[in-house]
Amino acid sequence: MEVKIVEIGDDYVRLIVKGEEHTYLNLLQHYLVEDDDVIIARYNIPHPLVGEPELYVRTNGKNPLEVIKKANEKIIEACNTLADQI
Repeated sequence: MEVKIVEIGDDYVRLIVKGEEHTYLNLLQHYLVEDDDVIIARYNIPHPLVGEPELYVRTNGKNPLEVIKKANEKIIEACNTLADQI
């Protein structure tokens, strides 16, 4: 996965997430919207074959990159919990 910051502000970020599709981005969006600090979390894949997935996150003032990092840590924790049960 390659991540490119397209635009960033104090409370928002727009990223290109190369190499990912709906599977990961939908999961990430799910964990992002569960966070009370997140106002908007959405992604768009313009074309399934040639489009570069774009993620947009707006927060209530928190650093958006930290919020994304926290959501990814929750995903890792959930995967580890699932793996332990197998």
